Amino acid sequence: MRQWWQQGSPWVWLSASALLLCLGLFMALLGLIAVKGMQHFWPAPLVQFQLSEQDTPQLGRLVRQVSDRSEAATNGLWLLDRGDGLSKENAENTASSGRYLLLEAQQLLPERPSNAVLVQLHDGRTLYGTMLDAAEVWQSQEQAETGLWLELASQRPVLLPAEDIRAYWLPNQLSLWQRGAVFWQEWRHFLTAAPSQNQSAGGIFPAIFGTLVMVLLMAVLVTPFGILAAIYLHEYAPKNWLTQLIRTSVYNLAGIPSVVMGVFGLAFFVYVLGGSLDRLFYADQLPAPTFGTPGLFWAALTLALLTLPVVIVATEEGLSRLPQAQRLGSFALGATQAETIWKVVVPQAAPAMLTGLILAIARAAGEVAPLMLVGVVKSAPQLPVDMQFPFIHLERKFMHLGYHLYDVGFQSPDAEVAMSLVYAIGLVLLTLILLLNLSAFLLRQRLRRKYRLID
Repeated sequence: MRQWWQQGSPWVWLSASALLLCLGLFMALLGLIAVKGMQHFWPAPLVQFQLSEQDTPQLGRLVRQVSDRSEAATNGLWLLDRGDGLSKENAENTASSGRYLLLEAQQLLPERPSNAVLVQLHDGRTLYGTMLDAAEVWQSQEQAETGLWLELASQRPVLLPAEDIRAYWLPNQLSLWQRGAVFWQEWRHFLTAAPSQNQSAGGIFPAIFGTLVMVLLMAVLVTPFGILAAIYLHEYAPKNWLTQLIRTSVYNLAGIPSVVMGVFGLAFFVYVLGGSLDRLFYADQLPAPTFGTPGLFWAALTLALLTLPVVIVATEEGLSRLPQAQRLGSFALGATQAETIWKVVVPQAAPAMLTGLILAIARAAGEVAPLMLVGVVKSAPQLPVDMQFPFIHLERKFMHLGYHLYDVGFQSPDAEVAMSLVYAIGLVLLTLILLLNLSAFLLRQRLRRKYRLID
């Protein structure tokens, strides 16, 4: 036992246990986000409820059972979604329309009508009703229009035109395979459509696109400056107090709060640089600003400055791990210092540079606070990249997954109900970060195999 302690085996097992615990917690977190997010798209059955014995039975979808029973009956409470009204005014404000209700268990009726239909409209509204045949409504009139007859609670049957309907299905008649088909259909719509109904419905494609363009533009800006700064500090700069002061400043820059960096980006990049560009090149459009207002380019530049220390430190660490003999051998063969750095040092330090880029992407994709000041908006009518010249519009505002998640989760009038949508957005954000990092990781592994070095 004493020899076992002297060899350090307990610390090895302790480190392994800590690593397994961290991996387990991380996988549990991912599993929770995935399960909660996917529940948002699973077609749940429609139930009938009755607020009082005198009221007409209505249709709704059970969201979840309320855990706090302080004000509940003995059987607990259920949170129920009864859909949007037909009027657009009610659809724009779900709080005033009373879409979500707390029901006692005895108010739920056991019957689940087989002809209960869920209708998704193109404007984002969701309707629950009973699907009728046109012949049952108008016996003497031929149906010249194509659409869907729907009977809503306390209303006469209405005809929904086909051009207004995005999708509909009968939840109480779906088999498991049909539910899976509806699930993937709703996921595809969520990833490819624009938000609607005050960001509480529709899709998140503009947010995905804006996040991807912003991260890629940030990577293009931060990579060359970070690598060049690290090469200068390690290969050219003399080892004196000034170089040490610069390194200390770089390390301190990494500790600046992101919101402070956002304030700096707003003051310097937007108002100073952007205002100067407007006065030089867009004077005829003043006082309406072109670049003197928050936009995509300033957001990417602010995040590039925020993540610059990460790239510098990772690159310099990789440069310091290269054997000095390789540099001396290159000099002995007649190569200049510039040729040695370009053809010997940089290729072998490329994995370390990509490590810094991976860390920069992971941090930039999840930042929200600075972006709220330098370009991100709740809803952007135009994408920052389109088919209009010059195709990439750096001055436009854009949507971001992190800010969209914050807006849905904390600014929605039904924040508790929107939690499943928050989990779904979080799952997409994590997946996007994972794909970006995986691409850089595979490129790094390819370079490692090529030069057989470990950064």
